Amino acid sequence: MKRKYRILGIAPYQSLKNAMTAAAEKYEEVELTVYTGNLEDGVLLALQYMNQGFDLILSRGGTADMIQKVASIPVVEIPVSINDILRAILLLENLTEPYAIVGYPNITQPAHILCEMMNYQMNIITIHHPEELDEVLRRLKEEGNHLVLCDVITETVTREAGLEPILITSGPEGVEGAMETSIHMCDAIEETKARSRLFAAALQMQGMGTVIMKQNGTVLFSTYNKENVASVMGYLRKMAEEPHGMSAKGFHMIDKGLYSILAEKADFLGEPCYIFCVEPNPCPVGGSKHGIRFSSYTEISVMYSGSFYSLTASARIMEEKIKMINQNQMPVMILGERGAGKNQLAAKLYLESSMRKYPYVTIDCQVVNDRTWNYIVGNYNSPLNDQNNTIFISNIQALSKNQQNQLLSLLVDTNAYKRNRIIFSCSQTLDRDMDDPSKNFIDYLTCITIYMPPLRELADDIQNSSNLYLNTLNVELSRQIVGFTPEALELLVSYQWPDNFLQLKRVLAELVMLTSTSYIQYDTVYQTIEKEKRQYVPSASAMFHYDRPLSEMTHEIVKVVLARCGGNQTLAAKRLGIGRTTLWRYLNEGN
Repeated sequence: MKRKYRILGIAPYQSLKNAMTAAAEKYEEVELTVYTGNLEDGVLLALQYMNQGFDLILSRGGTADMIQKVASIPVVEIPVSINDILRAILLLENLTEPYAIVGYPNITQPAHILCEMMNYQMNIITIHHPEELDEVLRRLKEEGNHLVLCDVITETVTREAGLEPILITSGPEGVEGAMETSIHMCDAIEETKARSRLFAAALQMQGMGTVIMKQNGTVLFSTYNKENVASVMGYLRKMAEEPHGMSAKGFHMIDKGLYSILAEKADFLGEPCYIFCVEPNPCPVGGSKHGIRFSSYTEISVMYSGSFYSLTASARIMEEKIKMINQNQMPVMILGERGAGKNQLAAKLYLESSMRKYPYVTIDCQVVNDRTWNYIVGNYNSPLNDQNNTIFISNIQALSKNQQNQLLSLLVDTNAYKRNRIIFSCSQTLDRDMDDPSKNFIDYLTCITIYMPPLRELADDIQNSSNLYLNTLNVELSRQIVGFTPEALELLVSYQWPDNFLQLKRVLAELVMLTSTSYIQYDTVYQTIEKEKRQYVPSASAMFHYDRPLSEMTHEIVKVVLARCGGNQTLAAKRLGIGRTTLWRYLNEGN
């Protein structure tokens, strides 16, 4: 059933109120409430009542004009017609006294038309500001005029000037015409609102929040009704204010939450506006647990500053190179062994880049499952379909050959590596029989390569960074350790560290927990290192040095095989294809 339209009437004079009430009774779809108030009084009445569920305001003349300037709902004006003016003139037809018509253009224009049609000779004076009235009325009085045909606006001033005002009132046909106009306007508004509700319901079914916003931040339409609506709207306002930095589709961090925002520029009555489609948490359920993580600048900054790598001389030496690399957005391939600081270097590249205001996306190929992989290479919301983000694809060596080809093809075919900053890492070994998975990425994407040396080649870093890290551990573990004994530090530096900084950080934490004195002792380091040797049996392919004498390389190979045989020299000699005496000689030649 069609609802009744609620119309607020503001009548400048009492008889118009009666006419409006009578007209409204002819229309079942109208519920009219009328108050009497002229000019400022009428405006105050409109402000008091218009937000109480009314659909529009109906008024007349100058009062309608003034209300229209402050109203938040439509205003329909009851017009002053030629018939209204003619009726007023006919009232004075038998009078011999001179009179004039004084008023604003809405009164004087139809009066001029009437005089031309009827060949009347009348004194018609048009005013545009209330300040003009005093002078006009004074002059009329001096000329012997005693009657003035006028609207409500000039009625009071005319009487105060000693002249007799004849009010031009609105007839029933004008009131009824304005009432019909009001009904048609309410019909149109109601249809527009109904369409808007349908569109909003349809948009909500799509699973996205839709916001239409003017460039000044005014919201024209919104279906976004989540708890953090204020934060999201504030973020969208910043995007609208700086449209040059807006991407067509992008991931954005808002209140530590990840949102996919699709933005498109549009036009609203000649003004630019923006349509935003906002979707929370577009990444697969589980997030970083399945190999993909979205982080903000703040999160990455905290992660890097708390890392062991940030304390090393290597990190400080790398800073100048990072500045040079960040002068463009070319893809970067970071090479090196596991634990050599590749993740931290990628983070530092992001922190020092011009793209740090956008999210940092980490894809760890070692832990991606099938669902996450399908999301990365095939979902519309994949970060590879985004732009302006830094995407760190780590451990590409863990991908199958087919996955490597699929990823490379996607990056090239979609230009994802041009729309985003892509950083790779690849854990390499010196096993020359294995294919190098980084080679095709480097060649096809023209990657800048950075090699991260293993910790065993950074003896000074081991000594300096270990002492620096003790301060962090003292705070975390409530200890007061001031350093290592010389023998303990020498033993620490001489170890090969197959897991590099990752292993050193963990070992230092264990040493601090095991130490009750001010200095970490040799025995504590020795026992911990021996345990590490059993846990990390050296890999010849991962740690073997070729740039040394043959006798040294032979000695090390024998030691590795002997370790893998649990110290059993007979078994080790058998695996090497040599006798026990030869094995014993090789072992002693290196001492």
